[in-house]
Amino acid sequence: MTSKVFERLVTKFSIKVTDLVKYLEVSKATVYNYRNLENFCDIPKDKQYKILYLFGKENENELELVLDESDPDVLAGYLSRISSILRQTAKEKKQALSSIEELTMQVAKLKEENEKLARRTAELDKFDGVDEFALAAVLDKVARITSGSSVAEMKEFADYLTIFEVYRENSKRGG
Repeated sequence: MTSKVFERLVTKFSIKVTDLVKYLEVSKATVYNYRNLENFCDIPKDKQYKILYLFGKENENELELVLDESDPDVLAGYLSRISSILRQTAKEKKQALSSIEELTMQVAKLKEENEKLARRTAELDKFDGVDEFALAAVLDKVARITSGSSVAEMKEFADYLTIFEVYRENSKRGG
């Protein structure tokens, strides 16, 4: 076997290290390490399969035949295959990143909604001990009164509630 098959293939077809990093899902240093290996079989099996697929071959011997190829049409076919696969890989990565960004935004939105619901739950917990029917009736009435109200109208409503609260406290004391 000829040594440094991977290095020679990368050089012959001018494959960019950055493209190999994305395609093989390894670091730049790892790509350079693979390029420096004497034997193709020293590359991890899963990465060997990806490299074989890139050239449309099934084993190392077939890869070596690619190195001996000089027919411009055949070489052009290899270049076309390689660039197509690498482009597809880049496109898939971009789509994955886009999906991650969308999920991140959805998570942020759900966290915000969760915090809002937690605040509302904390407010509703203050009604603990109030009959469910009475609570529903009061909340429905408050919702109808305040729906579409301006800030000034909301303040006025809150003032009325404060007046009622004082009245109720005075009534309890008998005064």
